[in-house]
Amino acid sequence: MQVALAITFFALVAFSETLRHGVFGLSPSDMSRAIYGALGLGAVLILRGDLVSCLFRSGSALYGREQYSWSWSRTALGLFLSPLLWVIPVVYGFAWTQINVDSGLTMSVLEAALIQTLLVGLAEGLFFREAVIKAFGESRGQVYVISALSVFVFSLPAGVPFAMMATGAALYFLTLRLIGTNIAVVAIIHGATIVMFSRILSLALTDGEIWSYAAYFLAASAALSGLIHYLFATRRREPAYA
Repeated sequence: MQVALAITFFALVAFSETLRHGVFGLSPSDMSRAIYGALGLGAVLILRGDLVSCLFRSGSALYGREQYSWSWSRTALGLFLSPLLWVIPVVYGFAWTQINVDSGLTMSVLEAALIQTLLVGLAEGLFFREAVIKAFGESRGQVYVISALSVFVFSLPAGVPFAMMATGAALYFLTLRLIGTNIAVVAIIHGATIVMFSRILSLALTDGEIWSYAAYFLAASAALSGLIHYLFATRRREPAYA
């Protein structure tokens, strides 16, 4: 399973780079849809029969391991904790730079959130979180490392600072999943986060500031993820002996 995930990932990266170099002459929006569509298809090929369980069957022992199950009560906890990630850029904005408020909750913003959830959030969630958990679930440390490195490499074409920020956010989304949040709800949180900091709130960062902000965001997200995982993660049940 680990080899299959690695081969699928590198095939996806090669496909993405082929599209970005204009081989097929697609527009940026068409390239994005093709790339995330391929990412979602890769996740389906890895998850196969587990796809239904990770989306719809609460409490099932996913991938043969009870600690990776999800529940509606823990999904509610994940929703409650999700805005903590948004605090990180807001704190930076108040302390070091300016926060711009661009719009409110209009229909166009809600539509953008839906598109980001279905196009980006669900595809990345199924591949970089669920598929990685299935392949490397023997060790949560491995799950974190492989997921973070995969997101970083996948996001590199947008620039190293963006890849660092994407990795920081991905660590937190993975943590929400590991504490028992349904992956579809994690995708909704992911889509809402993208829209929140692209359409509603934005930081007035200069070219020089974006590197320091990216490092801050990655470190703060990693620390917050570690704390949330320590406090709320489902532990492996130890066998009891009479």
